[in-house]
Amino acid sequence: MPRRRRQQAGLERVLGTPALFSTAYGNVGSSIYYALGFVASYALGLTPIVFLITGLIFAATAATYAEGTVRYPEAGGSASFARHAFNELVSFGAAWAQMLNYIITIAISAFFVPHYLSIFWEPLNRNPWDVIVGAAVIVV
Repeated sequence: MPRRRRQQAGLERVLGTPALFSTAYGNVGSSIYYALGFVASYALGLTPIVFLITGLIFAATAATYAEGTVRYPEAGGSASFARHAFNELVSFGAAWAQMLNYIITIAISAFFVPHYLSIFWEPLNRNPWDVIVGAAVIVV
């Protein structure tokens, strides 16, 4: 009778390159849309340079994640990296920080959708329509 291999309990690695790219673009790319006005107002004409520096930081972050996923081919992302580099407590904090980051990104993006759509229907730029449409975006 053939021996069965015992499988380890845990998360499977299921995200490929397209899914990781989509996650990164959704997190960083959406930030450009709602941060552009703030950056342009505070950068005092240096907005292209600020975005170039930001792009370089994003490229370094992406390279770090790529290296980490090759070094530790398991599910968990930054939490897994933190566990290998430090301990379970730091890993736990990294996982919750990442989850909080995603929740904040979704909330801010949903808040800005009605303001961009107000080009087509001006009342979306004012209360209560901006809140209603933002909540609808989250529900959908």
